[in-house]
Amino acid sequence: MTPEIRRARTAFWWVGVIIPLALIALAGVVMLAWLPDLPDPVATHWGAGEVDGYAPKWMPPVMLAGLGGGVVALFASIALLSHRPPQQGADTSIPPAGWSATARLLGAVSLGTAGMMSFLTVAIVGVQRGLSDAADAPDIAPWTPLFLLVGVGLAVAGWFLQPAVERPAEASGAAAQPLPLADHERAVWMKTVTIAKTGQVVLVIGVLVTTAMSVLLLARGIAGGWITAAVTLLLIVLVLTSLTFRVRASAAGLRVRSAAGWPRLEIPAAEIASTRSVRIDPFAEFGGWGYRFGTDGRRGFVLRAGEALEVTRTDGRVFVVTVDDATTAASVLAAAGQR
Repeated sequence: MTPEIRRARTAFWWVGVIIPLALIALAGVVMLAWLPDLPDPVATHWGAGEVDGYAPKWMPPVMLAGLGGGVVALFASIALLSHRPPQQGADTSIPPAGWSATARLLGAVSLGTAGMMSFLTVAIVGVQRGLSDAADAPDIAPWTPLFLLVGVGLAVAGWFLQPAVERPAEASGAAAQPLPLADHERAVWMKTVTIAKTGQVVLVIGVLVTTAMSVLLLARGIAGGWITAAVTLLLIVLVLTSLTFRVRASAAGLRVRSAAGWPRLEIPAAEIASTRSVRIDPFAEFGGWGYRFGTDGRRGFVLRAGEALEVTRTDGRVFVVTVDDATTAASVLAAAGQR
């Protein structure tokens, strides 16, 4: 690990984990100190200018600790698991993840989200101090722009508090040579690729966190819970359709299809200009896993770090899919493109 990456990781820990958790803890301590001055139950939601949701007065600090802490844990898991330093005895053919702008963004968003949630929860509780009935609590909707400003301001500050890490330039590999075949011969190459274990862990954590948020919000009768539940359902569908893909290279061209049947992509041999095997860092080049768009205009199914098949189409578009033995697949497609 280089000193530059070590500084970036340390800054992430402070910006994306330690300070956000400290803000949540500080807000929790303040609300616990206010408990004797609060009505029971307290107002937790306003609609049409009046209170329409209630909860026990101990619920706001508990919800902040659970939801806020869950968000911080989720972002930290994504950043740290996907940028783990290489372990002793690890496969040296897979390039180390290093550190990326995506991790820097996750740290900034974690700080902004935790700060906004802490400020919002303290404001909800603070306006009810000294009231005998929570129904008399003033609507906090006019304060919404201020909450958003706090969140955005902290996120921007979090971004600049973390150093940028330059990604070293990599030499471009040569185009693949066609696989030698007789006129009467045809080659078919097939592989199955599954998202990296780190990606699987992060996706499961994401589903669990959003599910817990949905259950908690719906149990409290908060309308926003239905939105969170819809997001959770969408996330589950995306996870189930993006875990495993089957890749096929043949005289017909390239076909990449999810084990669930969708999504899928086909590139006919007549549309293939060139192919080659490349090395890919999902977060540094594509911002994560799944069907991604790269910073350099490439797109494709990026499921793990390491070897990938890159196909340049006749219209200039470039498609990639991470898969083992990409060199052979590239040669098969190069031969198909010549026929």
